[in-house]
Parts: sequence; structure tokens; C-alpha cells
Amino acid sequence: MADAAKTWLITGCTSGFGRALAERALARGDRVAVTALDETTVADFSARYPERALILKLDVTKPDEVRAGLDRAFAAFGRLDVLVNNAGFAIQTSIEDADDALVRRMFEVNTFGAIDVTRAALPRMRAQGAGHIVNFSSVGGRTSGPLVSLYCASKFAVEGFSLGLAAEVAPFGLKVTVIEPGAYATNFGASVIRPAPSEAYRPAAEAMKAMLGTLKEHDPAWAARVIAEVVDAPNPPLQMIIGEDAYVIIEDFNARQRREMEEWRALSCAASRP
Repeated sequence: MADAAKTWLITGCTSGFGRALAERALARGDRVAVTALDETTVADFSARYPERALILKLDVTKPDEVRAGLDRAFAAFGRLDVLVNNAGFAIQTSIEDADDALVRRMFEVNTFGAIDVTRAALPRMRAQGAGHIVNFSSVGGRTSGPLVSLYCASKFAVEGFSLGLAAEVAPFGLKVTVIEPGAYATNFGASVIRPAPSEAYRPAAEAMKAMLGTLKEHDPAWAARVIAEVVDAPNPPLQMIIGEDAYVIIEDFNARQRREMEEWRALSCAASRP
């Protein structure tokens, strides 16, 4: 348990990591603004923790609703120690087959939603002189692949925004950590939108289906325990890989990227000489 109780605001608490983190924080004595698109899906938290759970309806794509939710959280708790941007969803399709409106909606939730919630919270967190912003990315925020390139792009953007944000807010005593999970037994997989592939991409879709069938999914409560430890750490990591599978994938990708850099180093450097 942390030395002192913390106050949290977590987006996307209906299921998965959001729910698991809310459970973890409340069980150890912290206070949590538990948010969801539908308040009834998280009403059980207020029934079990009436003094410490604040239930908020919050759609991260609606700036007015985001600001109102942050106002209520600060009014109830007086401060915010941990902001967790967890809300998100995925589409699994080729770039060629992708529906434009759906792609834009995914970026609105995964990327711009996290940015807007953070922007709404920053003035008061900065004034506190302390706090921790935790942004959910994915193993797909470090690498990418067929049929998930657009989802990964939304998470690459979260990584880039988070790394720059960390440097911006460090002088004010604020910390930033990007969470990069692998395969977990959340509702996320079931909620992935998979449009029927066109004929050209059907083999890729079949290969993806077969690969996903081999994944071993872990308990999100295990991840919540680790993330809580990261939040309690005096010097938390900027990027935190969650799960052995994710670690191996990212480690392999980094090694391949390094080998390619070395292979082309001479030509890269030649571009700065006449």
C-alpha cells in the first residue's frame, strides 16, 4: 500500500484495466473518480465504497463533459494525484478497407480524448506541484503489423504526446508514465471492430485470427497491481511494458530496429556531408 492515500480519476472503468485499477485503488483505501459512458455500469463502486468512489458519466470525446467531470472530481476530492487515460477501442482492418468515419472516431477516443482529458486536468495538477499522469498505450504503441496499423497509429500518437508532455511538466513536479500492455483478459478483444475484409486482404485476416487464437490472456488484476506499484514509485518509468509477452515483442522489435540502423548508418550519416 502507498504511504498516503491518493486520489485518482480513471477513464473507461466499465471493464478491463479501468475497472481493475479502480478496484485496486479503492480496496487499498484511495479515492477514485470512476468514469464510464454509462454510469450504471460502474454504480457498484459507489455502493461498496460510498465515501471514496465518485461516479462520473464521462465521454472523452466531449470537451464540455470532460471539463465538467474534472470540476466535479476536484470539488469532491480537493486534488487529483493520479490521472489515468484508459478509455479506448480498436478497429482491425487494412488501411485500404478502413471506413473513414470509424478511423476518425478511434483517434477521437484513443488519442484526442487522452489529450483533452489531460489538458483539462493540467492547470490544477500543475498548481498542486505534484501528480502523475498515466496514459494507456499498448504493445502496439511500440510496434505495428498488418490489419492493426491504424490502431497502432493511434497508440504511437499517445506515446509521442506522452514523451513530450513528460518533459513539459517535469518542472512542475508532475510525472508521466505510458502503459504498454500485452494480451490480457479484458473486454477489449471482444469489443474490437472487425469489418469483413475485401478479397485481397482475406488471407491476412485469417492469419490474424489464427494468431489471436494462440494468445494466452492474463488477468488484468495482475496488471493493476503492477501499475499501482509504478504510481507509488518515487521515480516511475516513462514507458512501462506490462506483461512478459509484450516485453519479448518490444525487445525483439528494438533489436531488429537497431540492426537496421547499424546496417544503414553510413548512408544515413552521408546525408549530412557533401
